[in-house]
Amino acid sequence: MRCIIASVKYACGLSILFVIWFFISKFNRVPSSKEIISFSVDKNVFKKVAGSFICDDIDINRFPESSSTPSNDSFDSFRRSTLGKYCEIVPMPRANWTKPQRYTETDIAFVIFTASKFFHNRATAMRDTWLSRISNYYYLSATPYPYLPVTVVPGAGEDRLSNMKKLFYGLQMIYKQQMTMPIEKRQKWFYIIGCDTFILPHHLLKRIENLDYNQPYLVGGNSGRYQCLGKNRPHETIEYPSGGAGFFFSMKLLENLQPHLSDYVENIWPIDNEISDVAFGCLVKELGYPYIRQPGFWPLPPKGTLEDKGRVNLHAEPEPNNFHYIQPDEMYALDEFYANEHFDRLVNDENWREVVKFSRRFMASHYVLLRKKRKECTLPPIGPEVKAKR
Repeated sequence: MRCIIASVKYACGLSILFVIWFFISKFNRVPSSKEIISFSVDKNVFKKVAGSFICDDIDINRFPESSSTPSNDSFDSFRRSTLGKYCEIVPMPRANWTKPQRYTETDIAFVIFTASKFFHNRATAMRDTWLSRISNYYYLSATPYPYLPVTVVPGAGEDRLSNMKKLFYGLQMIYKQQMTMPIEKRQKWFYIIGCDTFILPHHLLKRIENLDYNQPYLVGGNSGRYQCLGKNRPHETIEYPSGGAGFFFSMKLLENLQPHLSDYVENIWPIDNEISDVAFGCLVKELGYPYIRQPGFWPLPPKGTLEDKGRVNLHAEPEPNNFHYIQPDEMYALDEFYANEHFDRLVNDENWREVVKFSRRFMASHYVLLRKKRKECTLPPIGPEVKAKR
């Protein structure tokens, strides 16, 4: 019976994708739901398939493990042991997804703090998951590395104190690089995070929907309060956006900050202080630019957020922007969970145009990643042939 159900579901999925492909290739348009139903199976069967791939039908072994090589990495084993936990933690809107209207992911450049000790774990896990589907990003480090697009900040160091130089000098380097590009190819917004932050870009883009990048804006949500420091400056307590959850700033703000960045890190902020997000907030406040708060910026992993904020607060925003302090294994797990969740939501909406767009982007990024992995991975040596005993 399980094989029959799995076969029906697989056939349904293939038939739906075939119908979409057929209409796009032949008529250059996405088919309507009626056309898809007429091509494939009964609508009730289709609706049953289009629930939550991770959280529903938990007793059905959709992808049987190999009888010769059983593994905890198989889909259903991993779903039960790891992915299914998120079903009881995070909000899961099943339908009614709305596309960001004003900006696309190509309008954003992610600016990522990292260090050489994270290249083989946190930074690579980020690159292999959600960041693989992002067009523009900068890793800031003092150390070059051939398999990550590192923007090297000379002399910054690789300890916690290095964050000030990485941020303030790094933003100068990024701005100069942006100015070498045609204006239509420059990014409109920049987003600061560490290499242990998981991002949901299709949610995050909605936080700047009503903001003009030609105005000097700082946008965040996980706020703290801290006293500004520095020589010849009033030690005012300000609200600032945490770098853990990340924060946006517009191209106009980046432009306006340029004359002040070097002086601030070299002559004003204490050289033994590492809190670069506070320093950035203090400089923005000193120059008189606004800080705008938005929901969905979470400074902890899903379980930690649930324990810290409570279910009501966590679920008050059904589309989280991010989670912070994500270790590499959880980075992979969250990406798998939310990729399936978003795909389910599009299918439940019968939003075939976005289904095709998402699927194509996911497949393309997958094969780009395989090509990268092929170049960087060294396989272990092959041992000697085992001879039969006589």
